[in-house]
Amino acid sequence: MSEGKQPLWYLYLLLKNRWFLVKALLIIMIPTVVITFMLKKKYTVTSVIMPPEDQSASGLSIAGLGLSEFAGYFSGGMGFSLPLMSTMSDVFEEILKSRSLAEHVILTTAFIDSTDLRSIYDQNKPLGLYWARMKFMENYSTSVTPSGFLRIQYTSGDPWYAVEVSEAIIATLDSINSEINTSRLEQTTAFLEIRKSNADSLLNSAVVNLQLFEEEHGIFFPDQELLVFIENIAELKRQYIILLTDASAIRAGISGDYSPVALLKERQAQELLEVIRMLESGNPAEGYDDILSSMSPDQYSDIQYEYAGLRADYEMTLRMSAGASLSYQQAVVAEGREQQSIRVLDPPRHPGWKSKPKRSLIWLEVFLLAFISLFGFLIARENIRDVMKKRPLQWEPWRKLLEEIRREVSFRRK
Repeated sequence: MSEGKQPLWYLYLLLKNRWFLVKALLIIMIPTVVITFMLKKKYTVTSVIMPPEDQSASGLSIAGLGLSEFAGYFSGGMGFSLPLMSTMSDVFEEILKSRSLAEHVILTTAFIDSTDLRSIYDQNKPLGLYWARMKFMENYSTSVTPSGFLRIQYTSGDPWYAVEVSEAIIATLDSINSEINTSRLEQTTAFLEIRKSNADSLLNSAVVNLQLFEEEHGIFFPDQELLVFIENIAELKRQYIILLTDASAIRAGISGDYSPVALLKERQAQELLEVIRMLESGNPAEGYDDILSSMSPDQYSDIQYEYAGLRADYEMTLRMSAGASLSYQQAVVAEGREQQSIRVLDPPRHPGWKSKPKRSLIWLEVFLLAFISLFGFLIARENIRDVMKKRPLQWEPWRKLLEEIRREVSFRRK
């Protein structure tokens, strides 16, 4: 019957040992059912937060220069560069997993009392918070969905307490997010105020220098070619100021770039300054020949080149001062605007009848595992019996080994 191990052989084996299987499964399943009914129910509250949205006013620029480096903060980047392949949802997930958030929730929801850690906490607060945090993290989880949403789950024996803790988690995250945004806006406003003051000072200086020049040499009426030259010089100086402002913002911690970027921009600004000085003296710089292409070297006097430089300073500082004032006003408005709360797609709610443990699943899993284990035992036992009956020489070494093991066990018992 056992030759070939046909399907009927396995069915025969099951029916032959039917009462053994029934008794063994009853011995296993009855304690399992009793234990599962003794386990306390646990309820999991799930909340979903939508990705952070733009916190900035459209068109906001630094000192009127439209610096792209500042887009990281004003588009919700929170003022720092993100690692490669990271998103703002990943940043918020790290905040949700932070120790400071966990401890704030623990202290604002009476979690310590619910875990019987009050005596430890009263004697040693750091130790009590440590154990409370460990217990809190056992029932708390957060993740980023494939769509970029944030999922928060908290499990408790009391569904309403789970709702309360979930609401406290979201409120703490919202508070941290608002604090970060407010701090960055305050820092940016202070930075823009300094830039506005510097721009106004540069404009006043440029006006004074131009007036002194006109008092000494008279009023100039530049022709079209000289006006174009002045415009080009003013544009180069504007780019020079942009590079310096970029570097200053990076070093002040407002922009999202790193210190090496600030050093690179400062070097670029220095190179551009040398080009500007060469052009103001009437000497074409390499790569900037087109600025002087329509002007012969001796077409204008040194006085006219000096006037062109002063006039370019005035045009550049006038634009910069106007832009800085506008950007500063926008920053003040943005700082005074009420910070937008975190958008919650699925707020914490009572989970209803959904609870853990899932008794039916536990029973099914235990039954299947027990049945497979018992059936494997029956197959192994039947094969061993076949070997003992049909191939006694092959079984003899095993018999001796088992007998030796049995004697050793009996000796140790004595």
